[in-house]
Amino acid sequence: MKLLTFFFIFISLNLSAQQYSKELDHYFTALTDLKNFNGNVKVAKDNKVLLDKTYNISGEDKALQINKNSKFIIASVSKIFVKYGILKLVEQGKLKLSDHLNQYIPDFPNGEKISIENLLFHQSGLPREIKDYEKYDHLSLEKTIELSKQESLQFKPGTQTLYSNVGYFILHYLIDKLSDKGYWHFIREEIIQKYHLKNTGEFNSSQSLSDFAYGFSAEGGKIVPVPQTSINRFETGNYFSTIDDLYNFSQQLTSGKNIRKDLALKMFGQNSQLMQAGGRPGYRVYYYQDLKSGITFIFTSNFTDIPFQKVTEDIINLLNGQPYRFPQKVSRKAIEVSDEILKQYTGKFALEADLSQVFTVILENHFLYILDKDGERTKIYPESQTSFFDNPESEDGYQFLSDKDQQYRLMIISTGVRLNTKKIQ
Repeated sequence: MKLLTFFFIFISLNLSAQQYSKELDHYFTALTDLKNFNGNVKVAKDNKVLLDKTYNISGEDKALQINKNSKFIIASVSKIFVKYGILKLVEQGKLKLSDHLNQYIPDFPNGEKISIENLLFHQSGLPREIKDYEKYDHLSLEKTIELSKQESLQFKPGTQTLYSNVGYFILHYLIDKLSDKGYWHFIREEIIQKYHLKNTGEFNSSQSLSDFAYGFSAEGGKIVPVPQTSINRFETGNYFSTIDDLYNFSQQLTSGKNIRKDLALKMFGQNSQLMQAGGRPGYRVYYYQDLKSGITFIFTSNFTDIPFQKVTEDIINLLNGQPYRFPQKVSRKAIEVSDEILKQYTGKFALEADLSQVFTVILENHFLYILDKDGERTKIYPESQTSFFDNPESEDGYQFLSDKDQQYRLMIISTGVRLNTKKIQ
């Protein structure tokens, strides 16, 4: 588990635009000085840009360095374009959000229960990932659909929300089949050209890119480039873009010029927010647009190990005048916990968001170890009887929480994101 170097001081601000700009820069400068951020940031409120700056970690590989024009792999932020593509097909009369999946893929299991809108808002019941997707170097759209048909529903469509890459693979497929000249031609014509996104494209189809930001991650206390296989990994609908292209898209989205405004507003859902995080080895990207508060916050980073959840929460709180936590270095201390207590935490645990991700906790020589599904071992140290860490310079870690039957479940805190598991053995 790669963890981060953070402690936080609570601050509450009610500032002028100029003061907000200084505080935002102060925050990201501190983050970068701690070697916890490398990338471009753009923040605006009520159409006034408060921060537009590049942050580079000093003293590292020159290839880590980026500039304002750097192009980043944006991973799941690509889903914004897929969502837009579906809504554009609605405008063109080629499908309805109330249509069911079996109207377009007749033999899809439970397709009569899954609406296009369910897919769009992660309420289809389909799992997060295709089983054993890591085994595939390349998947055609057709093969993706065949594998998706083998997945079981996690819940009745429309009753819950569970982030699903599988659902968006299907939406990508539908755009490809229902548009006149296929998926990529449609996206290029309806989004890239109409929104004048001059530095955006599909990474998988690109032979070479000028100003390409190569991805890095932290390994053994050092910042190192991710393997070339991670960079070249095929992902359907995977884009590269720049901070300016993403921001320009956000500024035009609800204008009514390129898509009906009522359909554009569908992008935001009931809370008037369009949020999409993107992550893969070497990259972290975030897109946040709130129509009610007028806040737009976007960052593109070519460094995996940033406190993602903390940063996204802190910046929104800062802009809303709410308490937020300023980054400072932390040093955590281990304590002794008896084997009798530690033994209660052993077992197998599956991530609730992706049941194929199984972690095994074992007790060995008075310490707990966590093994992932590939057998990689992580030694963890107790900070209290229920809270553990593997890196003393990070707030990330592991917590064991008891249920009503005094059975313990594991919560993994990674880059600030809390990931619940359930005990399966």
